[in-house]
Amino acid sequence: MEPNGDHWVRNYRNVTVKIKDGTIINGKLNIGEYARVSDPLRLSQDQYIVLADAEHRGGTGKVVIINKNEIMWAEPQEE
Repeated sequence: MEPNGDHWVRNYRNVTVKIKDGTIINGKLNIGEYARVSDPLRLSQDQYIVLADAEHRGGTGKVVIINKNEIMWAEPQEE
């Protein structure tokens, strides 16, 4: 995802992600200028995704950085 001028495009979607160790994380993924949640996972050259306002390990409001190679599945949530 590239910055648009001098700011980032903010287009958050609620997602649930399961990683290979079985951990399930709920959070907000900024899909930027992409149309779907799957697009940054498939099309972006970035190796990592960032979930904001995430629920993880009993805590909320965290920022979690996830290596895309560790993702088993990701599910968009209803807005």
